[in-house]
Amino acid sequence: MRDLIRSGRFAQIARLTRKALRVYAEQGLLRPVHTDPLSGYHYYSFSQLEDARRITRLRDFNMSLEDIREALRTWHAPELSSLLQQQQRKLQAQQEDIQRVLNDLRAFIQTERSLYQVNTKKVLPQRCITRRARCAPEHSCAFIDAAQPALLTALREAGAHPAGSGIVRYFESEGEDTWDVEVCQPFAIDGPLLLPEGFDVLTLPGGTAAYTVHEGECGGDFGLQGAYEAVWNWIREHGHETQGPPYEVYLFEEGNTDDTADYRTEVAWLIR
Repeated sequence: MRDLIRSGRFAQIARLTRKALRVYAEQGLLRPVHTDPLSGYHYYSFSQLEDARRITRLRDFNMSLEDIREALRTWHAPELSSLLQQQQRKLQAQQEDIQRVLNDLRAFIQTERSLYQVNTKKVLPQRCITRRARCAPEHSCAFIDAAQPALLTALREAGAHPAGSGIVRYFESEGEDTWDVEVCQPFAIDGPLLLPEGFDVLTLPGGTAAYTVHEGECGGDFGLQGAYEAVWNWIREHGHETQGPPYEVYLFEEGNTDDTADYRTEVAWLIR
């Protein structure tokens, strides 16, 4: 009995709460080595302090009790490294999820305090190289991100050069779960344009456009939702009709800066 210590004192030395010690006992992680049949007191051994320390450290890593049980079982085996690496991957995924939520929250806060100024301007017709696809909303950003550099590469190989910011148009889609997205890049060229397959050339119509500018990241689409709403409400309130699909013009984006707070996206709609 010299090596035994009552549960309350053991919890104190191990820097655990009695509740935590009780949970670890119930889960089979750290059971008392002796229970007095008369008093019902639970006793732990001083040699169990090392396991208590290990459990505390693993809990600091947000490991589940089930994983901790397996870690204790394989503490001196190669399997422990695999368990820890698995937990590392889980934490990294959680970190990415939290960062996405934080970005959305920041964009939402920005939307709440933004008062979008809607103006009108004359837009000239623009000859563009385009790539269009129907995709799920959650895949639209990936399509746009892939299409933009592909358009620039195709222009460069054809001896043309960009003549303005990239544009994305959104058409009404017949599919309930898809968006009809077209990525456009205005260009200029002195001679004929020879493009590889998979690219189209068209002239975007000119006219009068109602527009506003969203500042900051577009992640989560909170900001762009507010910008679209502002343009749509202005068109309705001023008695105009829309012409064609709405579009976004990426005035200042990833290729121009590393700071998403510097992004500028124009949301526009041709009107009559």
